[in-house]
Amino acid sequence: MADGDVLPVFVKRPSRSPVARAFVAVPRLSRAEVGFYSELRDRVPVATPQCHAAHHRRWGFIVVLEDLADSGATLRSSTDAITADEAASLLVSLAAMHRQWWGGTESHPWLALNPRRELRLGALLSPSLCRLGLLRVGTAVPKELHEPISRYARNRRAAHDAMSAGPTTLIHNDCHPGNQFIAADGRPGLIDWQLCREGPWARDVAYLLATSLDPETRRSAEWDLLADYLSQLGPVAPNFDQAWLAYRRHVVYAVEAMLVTAAVGVMMPKATSLVLVDRTATAALDLDSFNAL
Repeated sequence: MADGDVLPVFVKRPSRSPVARAFVAVPRLSRAEVGFYSELRDRVPVATPQCHAAHHRRWGFIVVLEDLADSGATLRSSTDAITADEAASLLVSLAAMHRQWWGGTESHPWLALNPRRELRLGALLSPSLCRLGLLRVGTAVPKELHEPISRYARNRRAAHDAMSAGPTTLIHNDCHPGNQFIAADGRPGLIDWQLCREGPWARDVAYLLATSLDPETRRSAEWDLLADYLSQLGPVAPNFDQAWLAYRRHVVYAVEAMLVTAAVGVMMPKATSLVLVDRTATAALDLDSFNAL
């Protein structure tokens, strides 16, 4: 870069909202994002923004990323519905990442701390946040799901024990449309790695399809998309019946995540939350996800 040139960047710092700041600070999400860009970004086979700086301090953090809009990338909004082909393309990248880290992330032990914190906080907060989320989203969640959601929230640790069975890998853990982009070279990419962790592959696959596809597209394509993902995963892949059960189960987490987002209220506009709550709740009904647990 020559002297006098301007470098457009995107700077990520703590929110001015106390609620949003606590939502990030208590589970140490900013540490995860700084860790990703400091240690993992150049090794992950998923398109990500170039990172110019990433630092964490006791009372704050800063991540300085390339401005994707200036780089020619196509950004998505959180309410976008992607096509089955676009989902397939992103699943190829996710399968490559999952395959690379299959069996664990021992060389980066902080990745295993994130799900442990989530289990503790989830057991404490999920019942009240899901209840508040259901109140705030109204009819976006059908009545027949209210009791299964409440039962899940009360028994969250046992449910997550069932969902977490089997090998773990590196997962993004929040790949809804608003965290997706298409790079200038056509590759699908992901931003917002603050929820990355060691976890089950099905978390990424279920979250992606439940939040990103409109219901009709998902119903017609999810079987083939899962089969294609498994073929990309290669010899380590579970058989299809095992994978289908894991996929159905992990849609439950997508429902919970969108309800918690709606309950907190400052992380996403309500109109956006309603779209994603509706998609994930519809997927949970279609797939009988709560009974799969």
